[in-house]
Amino acid sequence: MKKYFLLLFSIGLLSFLFSCNKQSAQGSNTIICFGDSLTKGYGAKDGKGYPYYLQKMVSYKVINLGVNGNTSADGLRRIDNVLKYVNSSRPIVIVEFGANDFFQQVPLAQTKRNIERIIDKLTSAGAEVVVASAQDSELDDIYYLLKSVAERKKVRFVDGILNEIWHKRDLFSDSVHPNSEGYKLVAEKIYKKLQSFNYKL
Repeated sequence: MKKYFLLLFSIGLLSFLFSCNKQSAQGSNTIICFGDSLTKGYGAKDGKGYPYYLQKMVSYKVINLGVNGNTSADGLRRIDNVLKYVNSSRPIVIVEFGANDFFQQVPLAQTKRNIERIIDKLTSAGAEVVVASAQDSELDDIYYLLKSVAERKKVRFVDGILNEIWHKRDLFSDSVHPNSEGYKLVAEKIYKKLQSFNYKL
């Protein structure tokens, strides 16, 4: 009899933990895309960057808070604009910074501190953070920095959003920024990654 009750208790506990995990993954109903020109959609016709196409794939509300030319320091200065959207629904915030830090030769240690502070402020407010890198073979130092910070902070990570299209130059409007078709493929990659994180989109 004792073993029977112990078995029931164990099953009940597992069910409870599964329910909590599922609730956490489903608790969000907003996706905030927070980053630089790759988030804003620079180079796309009519500003149709990846957030525009992501909106078409999900039932969540997608908010584009990308700003052309932003570094991680600029993102940190704008963090209050993101926090005003953070509420009890625990929005998903896709944080995409680092490419402009590289181009502007910002010291890696400074970029690291900025990204860590952005993550800390968002998670403390209740957001579910997903860090995304831009392109990993060309910006490998930034890639390893972002990945290590995400692992240490225990937030999810999306590897280079441009990786799969980087050598398909017909999908780019210039040397760095995708065109509308390129951003559509970026959105598809991010959508699949979010699904793999058990978000019910």
